[in-house]
Order: sequence, then C-alpha cells, then structure tokens
Amino acid sequence: MNKILSISAIISFVLFMTIAHFVYHDMEIVGEDYLLTNMGDLNVLEPFSVIGTELVIGIATIALILFLWWVKKDYAGIITVVVLVAGSNVLNKAIKGWMERERPSFSHGEEGFSFPSGHAMVGIVFLLVIAYFISKEISTMGLKVTIFTLAVILSLLAGFSRVAEQAHYPSDVAAGFLLGYSFFVLCIFLYEKRPAK
Repeated sequence: MNKILSISAIISFVLFMTIAHFVYHDMEIVGEDYLLTNMGDLNVLEPFSVIGTELVIGIATIALILFLWWVKKDYAGIITVVVLVAGSNVLNKAIKGWMERERPSFSHGEEGFSFPSGHAMVGIVFLLVIAYFISKEISTMGLKVTIFTLAVILSLLAGFSRVAEQAHYPSDVAAGFLLGYSFFVLCIFLYEKRPAK
C-alpha cells in the first residue's frame, strides 16, 4: 500500500473526527446553511442519487463477488468486498444512531438520522472497491488513474445529490466521504498484507 494513501487516509479520518466533534456538540459550521439552501437549486445533481441506493450497490456488489469467485478464485477479495460494502453500511448506521443528528427541515421524504450520509460513505466505498478490482486487471497506469478518477467523480455526484435533494447537510456528505475513504484504505491495506498462500 502506497505510503501517500496511508497518510491521506489518516488525515481523512482526522478530518472526519473534527466534523463529528462539531456536529456532536452542535457547533456552527461556517457556510453550511448557505450551501444547503443554495444547492437545493441544483436539480441536475438529483439523478445521481440512484448511484448510492441499496439496489444499485447490491446488484453491482453481487456481480463483483461472482467475478472474484468464478473467474479469479480470489476468496480473500470476496471477504474484503463484503467487509467493505456491508461493513461500511453497518458502521454508517451505528454512527447515525450514536450521533442522532436530525435531517434538514425540508420536505425530502427521508427518515432516519442524518450524520454521516450513507450515500456518500457507502457510495464512495462501493465505487472505490469496484475501481480497485477492475484496475488490478489493467496494466496501463493511465487507464488505472482514469478508472479511479471516474469512481471519485461519481462518488462526489452521488453524495452531493443528497444536499441538492436537501436530505443531508453538506457536513453529513463530507464526513461520509472522509470516513468511507479511510475505511476503504484500511481494508485494502489488510487485503494486500494478507499472508501468502
């Protein structure tokens, strides 16, 4: 695992904890209300919300698991995918229950607590793990970078679509990205450091 990725994951986790501290203690986050109100006009982002839905993530994850099972015989990879996708979802719900942050007071039709955003957190984990295993099949560095760049862009669109829908505060989404990225790097580090056969 690249040292830069490890350091960035640590920084990402520290930033997540900083946002969580602000949210837990009901401290004001500068510009949050402004962004929440004004991003509500960005209707173009709303269709990207589907990327973070359980149906899309579930179907694509099953497809990846079948690929790792039938084609690659990578059983450690299957465990890693399950831990990443299912684990990030469980972790997200646990933190929401602990933080108990109410959603923005708009007619978004969503239930449950707000912090951190599941679309952002599980979405970025899901897209990065797919990009990771696809990139392992590719030798061209430029194409690898393109795949990860596309995954990050789609993650950003899916996450911030939730602010456009006014179902999450911007800090919910930012925290979801930060924790999801840190969790992804940790699990991939453990996957790559697994004992050789």
